[in-house]
Amino acid sequence: MNRPTVYFNKNFSVTSAQIRAMREVGQFETLASHSDPSNVMLHAADHQLTEPRGLLGDAYAEWLLATCRQHRPAVFIVGKEAAAVAPRRADFERLGVRVVVAASRAVLRELDHKDAFLRGWDSSILPIPAWTTFHDLATFDAAVEQLQAHPDWVPGQTRLCLKPARGIYASGFRVLTEGRDLKSFLQGELYQMSHAEARVMFAQAEQAGERLPTMLLMHTLEGAERSVDCVAWEGTLAAAVVRRKPAGQGGQLIEDRPDLLEAARALAQRYRMSGVFNFQTKDDRQRRPHMLEINARASGGLRYSMAAGINFAQLAAELSLGLLRPDQAPRPTTGLVVAEEKSAWVVREAAPSLLTGAAQP
Repeated sequence: MNRPTVYFNKNFSVTSAQIRAMREVGQFETLASHSDPSNVMLHAADHQLTEPRGLLGDAYAEWLLATCRQHRPAVFIVGKEAAAVAPRRADFERLGVRVVVAASRAVLRELDHKDAFLRGWDSSILPIPAWTTFHDLATFDAAVEQLQAHPDWVPGQTRLCLKPARGIYASGFRVLTEGRDLKSFLQGELYQMSHAEARVMFAQAEQAGERLPTMLLMHTLEGAERSVDCVAWEGTLAAAVVRRKPAGQGGQLIEDRPDLLEAARALAQRYRMSGVFNFQTKDDRQRRPHMLEINARASGGLRYSMAAGINFAQLAAELSLGLLRPDQAPRPTTGLVVAEEKSAWVVREAAPSLLTGAAQP
């Protein structure tokens, strides 16, 4: 008897770990597609497809629909261009394909624009840091003045941080300092910038005619940072793993945090989340967690949470097919310090031109 197939389209590298974990269970066949034939997620799957390069939006959604029409997977766990696939869900499901996409197109766009997300956030779930936006030097200066006048500002203690309103991982994130110091330089600190350096950079951009994207300026919270990896179906949380980086250790701590599990349930319901998603929090000086952002996708650190016993993609597939109810999902093991091990994989033999150093076409 043939096993049902779960299809993963182009996505971040952590997808390979999800595929391997699913293959270990053996309940599903796995199919993966990517535009780079050497990408590790392809070689983690039972079957592979090469995607055409450069397809975006509706054209990419059409290619995905044609791929599902040909290969007939039981479940499609959406990666790239989720916002283009979400409104076409019925087209896929007419083929008998269950689509796992984190939220509706409108919600995906809201979460992708962090200023829109923060503006619409329900602070009864979790508080958020003081924040505002800027888009040039003048509005940057005004934003600094506004946040320094905020009631939560403590002179000499509170710092500001900035980042683009749209972006992934830590791209463009900087904590503003009063100046550079030798210690941070020698330690290779990558995420600090002096207030003066920021002003010079924004001024030079204006002089060069470069347009800043919408930027966020926020109070920097100095407490523990957590990442919460979740899996849900149609607004009901099935499982969540809370992880924190312990001070002075290389791993991450899997915590038992009922308060953050309750927050996960509330936001899953609020945004009607399905599949794997993540949110980030940071504590203030009173150790109260604040919401920073929600990522409508698997996080880059999902492997840490998987070590706590949650097979996220497997759960998402089972939930989508009705093989499992959210209340039947396993509970993670907490109280663990987990570490990530990097591995190398042979993906193919090198082309002769690579061996000779010849130019690539």
